[in-house]
Amino acid sequence: MIANQIHPLALDDPAFRLVDGRPRPEFMLVGGMKCGSTSFATYLSAHPQVKLKGPKEPNYWTWHRYPARYQDFFVNETPVLDPGSGQCISGEFSTSSLLHPLVPRRVRANLPDLRIFILLRNPADRAYSHFMMSKSAGLEKDCSFEDIVRTEMAESPELLEAHERGFLDKEGSARICYSTADGNPVRVSKHERGLPKKSIRKDVDLRDYYYKSYVFRSIYFDQVHRWLRKFPRNRIMIINSDDFFGNEATTMGLAAEFLGLEPFEFDAAEQVQRRWDAGASNPDQVPQPYSGMSDNVRSVLTDFFEPFNQQLYRLIDEDFGWT
Repeated sequence: MIANQIHPLALDDPAFRLVDGRPRPEFMLVGGMKCGSTSFATYLSAHPQVKLKGPKEPNYWTWHRYPARYQDFFVNETPVLDPGSGQCISGEFSTSSLLHPLVPRRVRANLPDLRIFILLRNPADRAYSHFMMSKSAGLEKDCSFEDIVRTEMAESPELLEAHERGFLDKEGSARICYSTADGNPVRVSKHERGLPKKSIRKDVDLRDYYYKSYVFRSIYFDQVHRWLRKFPRNRIMIINSDDFFGNEATTMGLAAEFLGLEPFEFDAAEQVQRRWDAGASNPDQVPQPYSGMSDNVRSVLTDFFEPFNQQLYRLIDEDFGWT
């Protein structure tokens, strides 16, 4: 690794260190969950210069999945930063990477030239869509969305502070990311009758919390800010999901330009008419409609997210108008 590529607080953790002489990604979509990442992957994979070989969400940088195979998912040993005609690039789409505070540091130490996509959806809508996905999967049987929302709103500040401490910790201790200032595990509520508390003591506990985190996962400012402290702004493309869903082909044209790819008619590609099956457990399943969020809960969430949204708008110098 070249010394002048080491960014302050980059985390050269041996467990996540990539092997020289093996392929590595040119791009990553790091989040967010329920913001359109599967559709984005479907469109981008249609471009003839994009080759995707592995699962859609390998989750290597968060939960260290596929440690021996991760680099087999890509095509170039030396990243191609300005692909010419006939040259291909590759990447991955792990939405857990936006949220975990150590991932930007791990990635920066290994992939300093990476190009990064971040998809962001109205946080209230994202939270509710996430809850309804969990509910349809049978994971939410005991608690209402409103009860979970109010509980998470009260619990989020402590975990936000822990994530920031972990991000700034020189040693890159994962434990600090879910410990209080005095070193005790952060406690969060189980989604069971009575919402009993449990402690986050190890990474698997944090993973389980993320999987059903509806409010915390929708607080984007801290997540985006961590990536912007490790990578220059011109290496990160932040996309409002509303713009993407409103005109997928236009957004993907901008994404292709961001990656230095040749122009391509995305809306004419055959594979965009079906779900990309590399990461889906049931690629033929079409998302089912669900009942809308109550006006009262939407109002509560909108008020809660508003200051975080304003921080995000100032950070990225763009107002997404989430109200």
